[in-house]
Amino acid sequence: MTVRGPAAIAALCVRCLVVLVAVNVPVIFAVQLVRDPSALAGQGWSQGIAFLCYVLLVATIPVALIGFPAGVVIAHLLRRSRREAVHVGAFAVVGATLSVAICVVLGVVELVGPHSLLAALEGAVGAGGARWWSGWTLRRRATRPSAPTDEDVEDAILDGAQG
Repeated sequence: MTVRGPAAIAALCVRCLVVLVAVNVPVIFAVQLVRDPSALAGQGWSQGIAFLCYVLLVATIPVALIGFPAGVVIAHLLRRSRREAVHVGAFAVVGATLSVAICVVLGVVELVGPHSLLAALEGAVGAGGARWWSGWTLRRRATRPSAPTDEDVEDAILDGAQG
């Protein structure tokens, strides 16, 4: 299944943000639980949600401005490859690389260090997970039985009348 074209890549970018939320919510919750379990009863929970909203806002801009064109290019370069794992892997590697590059340019992380590894993991999970999800959605649609067309209904009526 190929995920190509601007509309498919735009949907993939939205899925990337959804994947980031799905991964980061439990992580933020777990970190807060380890750091200060009593804070979850107080303002810690709302601070975690506020941080998540901030991260999403910050992630939306690079995903739209950098991830979208990169996704279009990657999909174009891989257009002849039919192997889903190659596509998912390529998106994960490019997502990891771009995530670290963006964070280094913005001064959020140093090129070498534990935070750059975390940035790479975020990019790989976001882009690779979104590409897998997009392919899964296409495979699911392809295997779903299609609704009968008007021609199918007419043929069934004619067959019944002739039989």
